[in-house]
Amino acid sequence: MFRKVHIRLTMLFTGVCTLVVAVMSLLYLYLSWNNIQKNSFISFKTDIANFSSTLSKDHVISQSWLMNINMNYSYQLYIYDNGKAMLSTSKGMSEENSALLEDIKSELSTDIQRLRYTGSVAHDEFSCSAKNHRYYVGIICISGDKGITEVYAVKSLDSQQKQLRKLIIYFILIIIGAAIVFFVFSYFFTKLLLKPVKQAHQQQAHFIAAASHEIRNPVNTIMSALDAMETSEGDQQQYLSKIARKEGKRLALLTEDLLTLARSDNGSFTAQTAPTELDTLIIDCYEAFLSPAKEKTIDLSVKLPDDNIPKAMIDAERINQVISILLNNAVSYTPENGKIEIAYSVDNSQHIVRVSDSGCGISEEDRQHIFERFYRADRSRTDRSHFGLGLSIAKEIIDLHNGTISVEDSPLGGTSFTISLPSEK
Repeated sequence: MFRKVHIRLTMLFTGVCTLVVAVMSLLYLYLSWNNIQKNSFISFKTDIANFSSTLSKDHVISQSWLMNINMNYSYQLYIYDNGKAMLSTSKGMSEENSALLEDIKSELSTDIQRLRYTGSVAHDEFSCSAKNHRYYVGIICISGDKGITEVYAVKSLDSQQKQLRKLIIYFILIIIGAAIVFFVFSYFFTKLLLKPVKQAHQQQAHFIAAASHEIRNPVNTIMSALDAMETSEGDQQQYLSKIARKEGKRLALLTEDLLTLARSDNGSFTAQTAPTELDTLIIDCYEAFLSPAKEKTIDLSVKLPDDNIPKAMIDAERINQVISILLNNAVSYTPENGKIEIAYSVDNSQHIVRVSDSGCGISEEDRQHIFERFYRADRSRTDRSHFGLGLSIAKEIIDLHNGTISVEDSPLGGTSFTISLPSEK
């Protein structure tokens, strides 16, 4: 699935970026080409104006002037006197050039008539097509006592068309090169972009599989107990009913934990913070776990600061849940005659709560994963009241309070969890 998404995103990114580059390149090519044509035609008009000015002053078309034009300009000059080609024109004119000029005269016949009767010396410039080619044509008409002399200056635009084709090829190569670069970049970029999504998907699949497994166990136990109750009587039936009820409570606890994590995942997990006396909350948790600790002859103690301390901006119910999770784990994993200590202090406007025990401890490798869902550091334990969700929920709650939770070795010989929470602002 992710491979298809990766390829589609790569192609989409490449296509969009290439399209943008292509459009921008075509726009630049269009504007540049128009500018080239405009400047070229302006230059041609300037030359024809200069030719006309020279002829109006000299009234003579000299051989030296013709040689200068042939040497310095890429124009073909055709000179007609009273409609007949002069010797210099007819001598070097090929049939192809003659046919070209006739086509130009035919296309510009109206403009030529206008120029003949405009004044003593008149000129105009045109852009026209003939024989499937583009040309600039400059016409100079000189009126005199002996008739009208016409000078046709023709410039082929084939070189411009070749230049345009080269530009188009260059731009195509640039676009192809850009497409290749965009493809390579987008391939690795989208792969990097999809990496956290893929990881989240894998985590979700693992979470669903683990949750299904945990839910199946109490459900199977309840179903087995109910089936057995149909054929049992008296004390046996009460015993089976007690098992079913116990597993039902276990299933309800698991469901509540899963709902808590689901709310955290979809962003609906919120905290109703208020200034709270954290030491009072810690005493409440301490008193709630005195009885479970006493059953295992565990020495549960609490250390509170003697000075007045600022209130903490927290959701009291949720922080109570976090401390209860840590104490529940401590009681569960601390052997008989062990020790558990709750220490509370304030340091640099941070409320520090530390729960330490003398249990079996957590290895360095396991510490990297203990906040993951359904993770159990001691997989050999058979305590079915722990699903491996408590620390995940605790971390979600602490993150919601912009606090931190960490784990380290305890001075008591086991594990120490440290919570840091902001003070009231």
